[in-house]
Amino acid sequence: MTRRKIIAASLFFTVFGALALMPPLVLLARFDGRVLGVPVETVYVFALWLVMVAGARWFSRTLPDDRPPPQRQRDMQP
Repeated sequence: MTRRKIIAASLFFTVFGALALMPPLVLLARFDGRVLGVPVETVYVFALWLVMVAGARWFSRTLPDDRPPPQRQRDMQP
């Protein structure tokens, strides 16, 4: 993938994560159920958090470095 596509995907991923945590969307999954004794809302929030952390890690490794090459860095220092 090109750098531009990866940056756009990371922006979409961030916006999706923020919207998925909004109260109206969290309430969509709300019903009186439990998973191993934990309310479904709590499981939803922590599962989403885990997905967001894993995605951020993947994007941090996939995105190319923005720093200039080492030779250019030496030229720019006073």
